[in-house]
Amino acid sequence: MKFDKQKLLLIACLFGAAFVFRVLLFSFQGYQNDVNTFVSWFNTAVTFGPRSFYSAVSWCDYPPFNVYLFWGFGSLAQALNLFGTPFVVYIVKLVPSIFDLLVAGLIYFVVQKKLSFKQSLLTVSLYLFNPAIIFNAAIWGQFDAIYTLFLLLSLVLALKSKPELSAISFAISILTKPQAIALLPLVVFVIFKKSGVKRLMFSIVTFAASIFAIILPMQWSNPVLFLADIYFGSYSGYAYTSINAFNTWGLFGMWLPDGNLFILGWIMFAVFAVFALYILNKRWDKSDLMFIFFVAFMFLFAFFMLPTRIHERYLFPAISFLVLMFPFVKKARLFYCVITATFLSNIAYVLYWLNLYANAGYSYSPNLSGHVVVIVISVVNVIMFLYGSLLLWSGFKSKLMFKTE
Repeated sequence: MKFDKQKLLLIACLFGAAFVFRVLLFSFQGYQNDVNTFVSWFNTAVTFGPRSFYSAVSWCDYPPFNVYLFWGFGSLAQALNLFGTPFVVYIVKLVPSIFDLLVAGLIYFVVQKKLSFKQSLLTVSLYLFNPAIIFNAAIWGQFDAIYTLFLLLSLVLALKSKPELSAISFAISILTKPQAIALLPLVVFVIFKKSGVKRLMFSIVTFAASIFAIILPMQWSNPVLFLADIYFGSYSGYAYTSINAFNTWGLFGMWLPDGNLFILGWIMFAVFAVFALYILNKRWDKSDLMFIFFVAFMFLFAFFMLPTRIHERYLFPAISFLVLMFPFVKKARLFYCVITATFLSNIAYVLYWLNLYANAGYSYSPNLSGHVVVIVISVVNVIMFLYGSLLLWSGFKSKLMFKTE
């Protein structure tokens, strides 16, 4: 990939403007409880190092790869003497903002092979200046951009017949956020179809080795129990239908004990996964890159809509796949606009109420069940999910799913 100096300058200006815009928003209040928690984790990681982090911290439900980020950026905060000052929040929000730019860089790398330079910049701008993406990192300060980068990279590498590298990237993704598991069936399927059974087996070994290498410096006696305690311990603490997610379950009420609905939710997701992969397999010989990206988007959308215990931010990585399709697939533009609007409405509305309760001194989170905004946005998401599923079904019927340009 060659650039002349003028193109490099334009790219640098675009990414620089996106970064500066985010920094200008860092002073806006996110959720103070989250910020205080991140600051505490940063400080603990710097004080005790990655090895003793989990034994030193009072509570942490973030998987191991984050500890290295806490340690690295915490060291930066310590070097600048920011701990104990209001400016430490800038370091917290700097982390996901940097990864936002890296996701955009990966998007540019993918689309520039099919688009002109101007079209590629316009496409990347749809991610760099997406209001929901910006709000999530620069205002709230959440870390979803990190696992999104490695999740997207994993699928791209699988499609390029580099399964071992794909496995490494997926390992990092799932060691950043457990919801990366939403794309596991598709990544495994693509590796199998593109590289065969033997390479898939090597990829599984590479994945396991990567997991082990990342957690090796940390203090544990049994790697399986160490990871199980982090993942399942925190997951079991959210045994409710919807954790502020405006999805299928949120439509009927939030923070309701999920009981056997937990099993039903995962059965529905499993059925969808089989349905989507069956269609992709039937169409494999005539499926282009954009169709596979659409399937990836629907996997992430289904993960947000069908299981219980879903948080409001779990739709975040879906936007990156919609951006990749935007220049090529007309119907993807509708999804991009609607999902951006519903996701932004979800996180902004939730953050408003979280801060309202926190500032009022309440020690518990608000229950938004029955709010008009929740019902309307949930209904829109249900309609869009059914529409996306219908497009997949049309693929099964061997019809043209969507027009490309």
